[in-house]
Amino acid sequence: MYDIKQIQREIKEKISEFRYEHSIRVAEEAKELAKHYKINEEKAYLAGIIHDIAKEFSNEENEKWIEKYNMPKELLEPEYRNIIHSDIGAVVAKEKYHLDDEICNGIKYHTIGDVSMTLFDKIIFIADKIGRKNNNLEIEQIKELAYQNIDEALKFYLIKRREKLESKGESFHPKALELLNSL
Repeated sequence: MYDIKQIQREIKEKISEFRYEHSIRVAEEAKELAKHYKINEEKAYLAGIIHDIAKEFSNEENEKWIEKYNMPKELLEPEYRNIIHSDIGAVVAKEKYHLDDEICNGIKYHTIGDVSMTLFDKIIFIADKIGRKNNNLEIEQIKELAYQNIDEALKFYLIKRREKLESKGESFHPKALELLNSL
């Protein structure tokens, strides 16, 4: 269906070694979760490989994609600096690799989530959180929950994330709050 090896080679050339290694870990976690939940493992792996394709884009590159796809200009504001790559990554995946909507939505929702998330989207979201080089106790708890109940893993992560942000005086994204409340 997709030439995963070719896409993987291209991604490796486009992002830093650190980001690529993270993407491989996310892809592996996504594949294992997909297998557990009996959904398409190849697509989950592919979404994991590509999910951060736009993470290291410059402001100029981000502006180009926002302009081209008529995306909200507010994405360029400083408070969106850590999440803009998910929206742009989804359109890059669609345009460059002609990936289907399921994969692109998984990429789009992997940072803050959305109440409309499918099981596939939740798997990519959680895989991104547990696909870390140095796992701590919290990440291990999320991973354990993910194989029991993906919604509980998502809820646990969102609660911990909100607590962490609030302790630093930062705000929790309204879409993430809406997702948490829906769980």
